[in-house]
Amino acid sequence: MKINRPVLKQSAKKMIRETNPSPVIVGLIYVLILYVVGYLYSQLVGYNEMVNDMMTSYMKGNWSYLPPTPDIAWYSGVIAFALSLMSFILQIGFYIYCLNVVKKQNPSYGNLFDGFGMFFKYIWLGILSYIFVFLWTLLFIIPGIVAAYRYRQAFFIMIENPEMSALECISASKKMMYGHKWELFVMDLSFLGWYILCAVPFVSIWVLPYATVSYATYYIALREMPQNPQFAE
Repeated sequence: MKINRPVLKQSAKKMIRETNPSPVIVGLIYVLILYVVGYLYSQLVGYNEMVNDMMTSYMKGNWSYLPPTPDIAWYSGVIAFALSLMSFILQIGFYIYCLNVVKKQNPSYGNLFDGFGMFFKYIWLGILSYIFVFLWTLLFIIPGIVAAYRYRQAFFIMIENPEMSALECISASKKMMYGHKWELFVMDLSFLGWYILCAVPFVSIWVLPYATVSYATYYIALREMPQNPQFAE
């Protein structure tokens, strides 16, 4: 059973127009938070100052100049790691919000921070998914791509089923995506033009919620198929 992609995407647009708070506004807040996180990192580790010092020295012909990275390496690495984890969990929070939009279950601004409630489970799921995809990629690039699509629904599954382990979510995603990997690949391609347009200022504010709500809608459509009775509501 195939999913009607054009109808699904039209449904996503309709939900974006009708939902309050607007996915566009929530997406804007999400992007601004990520920007602040990135800005804080650059300021805390002195990245901008280091680059300016390097450029000034090189322009003066001092090609032997080396930035003082050993002095900041230990804590810049810790800060970068912590901020990366924060950004990842905020992304999960945006998934939670978009899934609530599709399910009409009181989406709110606070959903952006809901991922922190299961911080370690989401991190562990991300690590395991990466490891499995990486191991398949060692065989050849194509198996790695297939594996990435195989595990695409794992986070949505964990969001709806917090009692499931990371391995159970990965296994469930594998079963759910059986026969649908190419379908999802084509759906990804259908957003390619939008992603290119993101080079235009502010376009990404629309594309981010549009794409994420569409993928959440796709997950719900998969979940409700007869071959996935364990996830049907």
